[in-house]
Amino acid sequence: MNKTLKVTSALMLLVTMLACNQSKKQQGWTVNGTLEGIGDGVICLKKDMNDPQPQEFKMTAGQFTITGPAVSEPTRILLEIKDKDVRFGLFVENGESSYSGQLVEKEMPAWGDMPPRKFMQIDNEVIVGSVANDHQKEFNEAMRASYGDINAIRNMSEEEVTKMAEERELKVKKAQTDFIKKYPNAFYSGIVAARLTHGMDSKGVEEVLALLDPSLNTSHVRKLKDQLANSKDVNISEAISASNVSYKVENTFQGSAYLDVIYMGILSNNHVCALTKEGSIKIIDGAGKQINSFKPAFDIAPTTMAIDGNDDIYIMLPLQKEVTRKFRGKTMKAMETTGYKCAVFNTKGEQIRTMDLDGLKTATGARVANNKLMVADWQNRIIGVFNPKTGAKEAALEDMRPCCMILDFSVNDKNEILVANLGAFRVQAFDMTGKQLLAFGKRGKEVDDFHGCCNPVSVAYLSNGAIVTVEKDPTRVKIYSKDGAKQIEGIEEMVKGCSYIPMIVDADDNLYLASPTKGMVKCIAI
Repeated sequence: MNKTLKVTSALMLLVTMLACNQSKKQQGWTVNGTLEGIGDGVICLKKDMNDPQPQEFKMTAGQFTITGPAVSEPTRILLEIKDKDVRFGLFVENGESSYSGQLVEKEMPAWGDMPPRKFMQIDNEVIVGSVANDHQKEFNEAMRASYGDINAIRNMSEEEVTKMAEERELKVKKAQTDFIKKYPNAFYSGIVAARLTHGMDSKGVEEVLALLDPSLNTSHVRKLKDQLANSKDVNISEAISASNVSYKVENTFQGSAYLDVIYMGILSNNHVCALTKEGSIKIIDGAGKQINSFKPAFDIAPTTMAIDGNDDIYIMLPLQKEVTRKFRGKTMKAMETTGYKCAVFNTKGEQIRTMDLDGLKTATGARVANNKLMVADWQNRIIGVFNPKTGAKEAALEDMRPCCMILDFSVNDKNEILVANLGAFRVQAFDMTGKQLLAFGKRGKEVDDFHGCCNPVSVAYLSNGAIVTVEKDPTRVKIYSKDGAKQIEGIEEMVKGCSYIPMIVDADDNLYLASPTKGMVKCIAI
């Protein structure tokens, strides 16, 4: 074979391979499955757990074939055996793969007032033809080895449990890092990198990205790079000019009687407007004296509130309906939120108007500023910007990182929005267009860091530009200034576990915090 013929043959082979790959991409994906322990039935392909109209595929003698359109990268799908309340997931990639498992009956032991009950579960899963599933299996096995025996904590002291948790955290991070180093150009390494960077600052994210192959361009990697590009940390000592900022607890403040306060605002006369869990509005002066109290006749308890420049009070109310859900063989009825409305009152308790808030799923924090009503929506992971007269949604600050059903923010006199992005262990500031102005924070034990499973839960600017943050479990209230972070001493534990701590700053830079069991606390500058 002469040289020209060899080159021509090689080119034809390359063209054929490219054509095959393109055809494979165009044809989409196919999963051929076999489930033991079940006969005929229907397999549903769902967009999410609550998908009301899933795609249905016939299952004969436990065998089924599911198909889908081409995907640009491995994609996780959710499957459900119709009428069996059994769900399972796997990654699909263009081309064919096979799935097998065994449907078995299990029994959940009694727990509390719940009697033992039986449910169906899939064991002995085997997936062939997908690298992403292979990597997920290998990674999960490494993680289980890192976790160790969870039952061992039953006979441990608190100190031993803390030590074991710290050792486990180091093992988990090592397992994650080792996996990325082993497969630097694998799709699943992008997923592991996203988990590993949880709670890291910009420098930490940069170090993890450096472990990946530079050519890896999956959606998870792109998101990490975008976050890094749009959320660079600042040196807080350089970003804030205020210094020598210190606070103490005001022991003369009579706030212990105000229990179950879930949110607060400041009126134009510097009085605190507090919303309680049951839906009462209490107006309290700087000494802790109650000036007024009223309770609107709501069908359901409100979740948050805001105050505008005219001292009108905006109260966010969930709209709900009863739904039926199945979980592991048990049918349960629950109330599901379908939307939100806002009721506006004056300080006398007289209702001014109501409006529906477009597209809101949850409401955990609210402010009125710059003639806009802003509401934190942890489920949508946004801070929605609404027309305060009509409720129409006008904009949103997106890609928030909520956790524990908590997401809150504050707005200063410059209309700068300060967010407690607790799921990312960060504080971020934005202007009204969504442009980031400031970001700092990482997970850690030092006073400059944020601890726990997720923190901070509340943030606010002081008039001098310093920043107040509130952490839970254990409670830490800190002032960030040119001198770094300084914790306010003398504040007792305010909540248990992953619970929100309301905080507000008045016009004189006094801080007010609320505990459901210990009432309100006031802190003043010294």
